[in-house]
Amino acid sequence: MSLETVREEIRQIDEAIIGLIARRQGIAGTMARLKHEAKLPIHDEEQRARVLDRVFNDAVEMRIDPVAVKKIFTILIDMSEEKQHECSGEGNLP
Repeated sequence: MSLETVREEIRQIDEAIIGLIARRQGIAGTMARLKHEAKLPIHDEEQRARVLDRVFNDAVEMRIDPVAVKKIFTILIDMSEEKQHECSGEGNLP
């Protein structure tokens, strides 16, 4: 396998990851509506902790750096909350 072949495979994986992030962001819009209807706050510290614990444990099981995975998911959760704020008219997104 050549270096270029490996780089192309990584590029394809990166594209898939970005697609999944976009999909997650789309779901955040639905989440905002559901939270608004239920009169729940956008930020839910208990749910955040559950997600971060889950992904940490998943990373351990998959033998990848759980601390790095937790950092990535912290960013994803922050993005989701920002999207929810945007959908409710409170956000900073364009």
